[in-house]
Amino acid sequence: MSLIQIKSRAEGVKYEGDRFEVLDLRSMKAFGSVWTDCVFEDCQFDLADFRTAKFTNCVFRQCDMRLVNFSASFFENTKFVNCDLEQASFSGAHFHDGLFNECRLSYGEDMFLNATVKGKVEFYACNFHGSNLCFREVDPGAMKFLHCNFWGARIAMGCAFWTAHFDERTVKQFVALIARASQDEKLKDYAGDQYGVVARAMDGRKGQREMDDTMPVRILKKVGA
Repeated sequence: MSLIQIKSRAEGVKYEGDRFEVLDLRSMKAFGSVWTDCVFEDCQFDLADFRTAKFTNCVFRQCDMRLVNFSASFFENTKFVNCDLEQASFSGAHFHDGLFNECRLSYGEDMFLNATVKGKVEFYACNFHGSNLCFREVDPGAMKFLHCNFWGARIAMGCAFWTAHFDERTVKQFVALIARASQDEKLKDYAGDQYGVVARAMDGRKGQREMDDTMPVRILKKVGA
């Protein structure tokens, strides 16, 4: 029986080495499911329920995954490439190695709330606008952020997030926020042109659009499955 035929009652299913392409899996009930060496491409997962599921060596490519519930799920060496994960929830999830490449991860109230990160997890050209990035536990240096948009994201003032690796532009944006509050001239100089970008964003919508434009919309990067 195909996955699309059982999507409304896929609790606890196990798949290994399967490839799923162009499937409508919206509202799929798959909590407690187990997926190993599986590839999902051009699939629709909006409102799917993957609570407590386990993904090992899996790839999600160009999938619509808005409002997907991944709460308390486990991800090992799993990649999300060009996926729309707006308002998804990885609350309490556990990550061990993995990649989010050019993904929309915005407006998630519980996006990574209380999530745990081990090994190496990279976020490349992702949009976190308005999402909750209050991780619970992260190994020092386990996360790497490159060319990401953090404007409006909620971030806890603790080691779980700040021990990550950030690209220079992002670091300068963080410094610009501090410089704007402190009016420290040395910090303004270090922030460079990002001080003007942040200041304009804080002053009005024109600056907000400029902040959004600093994140590449489509950066071509080949990622192995």
